[in-house]
Amino acid sequence: MTRDFWINQGLFQLCWPACVIGASAGVAGWTGTLVVASLAFWQLHPRRRHPNDWSMIGLCLAIGFLLDSLWVKAGLLEFAMPWPSSQFAPFWILLLWLALALVLNHSMSVFKGRLLLIGILGGIGSPMSYYAGSQFGAVEWAAPAWQVVLATGLSWALLLPLLFWLARRPSGRDRGRQTRTLSRSATP
Repeated sequence: MTRDFWINQGLFQLCWPACVIGASAGVAGWTGTLVVASLAFWQLHPRRRHPNDWSMIGLCLAIGFLLDSLWVKAGLLEFAMPWPSSQFAPFWILLLWLALALVLNHSMSVFKGRLLLIGILGGIGSPMSYYAGSQFGAVEWAAPAWQVVLATGLSWALLLPLLFWLARRPSGRDRGRQTRTLSRSATP
């Protein structure tokens, strides 16, 4: 494990308290942004950036917005600091999705080959994370606990393996490079 691994994972571990505890204190806009921006600036430096990082960021932000907005619309969760609207996933939770995107190809890439394990961990860990967030006051479980646990656990048990599977696929630029290399090697 290299210095880059530890910096990526260390900053990632700081993101959850900066966003969640920051949201409960009403300051996630700056605490979460500061920590997640530090992770992004570190990881997106051209020397450390993975070819799939930008596509994973876009994908994670889109999925995060849709999924956490679905929990709000379905009446399962209510988020503290619901900016820009209480009807959608708040800014601070999207910061957590951005942070997730920045570890898929880096300090957590070991899970690319362990999809069943990451599915199990996601199915168990996500309800625990939402529960911990509720204890800090960042999110309120607006439905019976079994519904929140079932919805978040099942969705994350399916979603995390999908994200890690997508992260291990070559980016469009890499596929083009592989095609050019194969066609050059095929010519006599």
